[in-house]
Amino acid sequence: MKLQSLFLTAAIGFFTLSCGKTEQQTESAETTQEEVAAEETETLTATLERDPRKIGPEKSKEQYKIEENIYEINASENPVYGFWVGSFGKNKINIALARIENDSIFGHSVCAGNFRAIKGTLKESHPGVYDIEMKEPGDDQYDGEFKFTIDLSKKELKGSWKPYKNTVSAKEYTLTKRAFEYDAGIGDYPDASTRYLEVPDVENLLPEQIEMIRNEIYARHGYSFQNLKIRRIFDAKDWYIPMSIDIRDELTEIEAHNIDLLYNYEEYYADYYDSYGR
Repeated sequence: MKLQSLFLTAAIGFFTLSCGKTEQQTESAETTQEEVAAEETETLTATLERDPRKIGPEKSKEQYKIEENIYEINASENPVYGFWVGSFGKNKINIALARIENDSIFGHSVCAGNFRAIKGTLKESHPGVYDIEMKEPGDDQYDGEFKFTIDLSKKELKGSWKPYKNTVSAKEYTLTKRAFEYDAGIGDYPDASTRYLEVPDVENLLPEQIEMIRNEIYARHGYSFQNLKIRRIFDAKDWYIPMSIDIRDELTEIEAHNIDLLYNYEEYYADYYDSYGR
């Protein structure tokens, strides 16, 4: 009897020790994998010839204002607040309405790579229907005044814009309320935002393809393009919303690596295009 008890105690001790080791080994393996992934990320970041998140001037006060307004919109439950998006002449515009104080309303527009602060007044003409007038600052030759009506039941903003000076033509527009959320998987080349690209992925692409892949990364984050050719391409895509004029802070490690790689090949083709493909 004593011998059986001794064997049982030994068996329990061995089982407990084995389980303890297994758990420790699992935790150790998970920790090692995390450390390896972190080291790989640090290595890739360190090997970037040009980190696209650090290229260019300091973030502008206009971009800070955009981010402030986006925060207020996302934090509010007011149905008038939001991103009203659609065609504005030949471009796509985002009228962001971010704050209401009594009968005053504040926000901004993003269109064709430009930010303009707007402010004005609103009046509820019928339940859920608001008549709004908003003005741009007037310190730019292309500034003007927006007049529009928001119908919350239709989630529709419809109105007109007229320049202060006779520099461009007046415009009429119908916008719909949109929600913006970064999605790495949208677009024609989602791999550029979802995995690290390597030389074989890029070396046989045409220059035009490389340019599109790189710019699509920025478009996913809502970057508003000044370049006419690129702007026309993305304005035509339903998923694209012009949100910001500087999205460098939003680029992921994967995207920063891939942009750097793509830049290298764009420069190569610019230097050697005459002999490429012959």
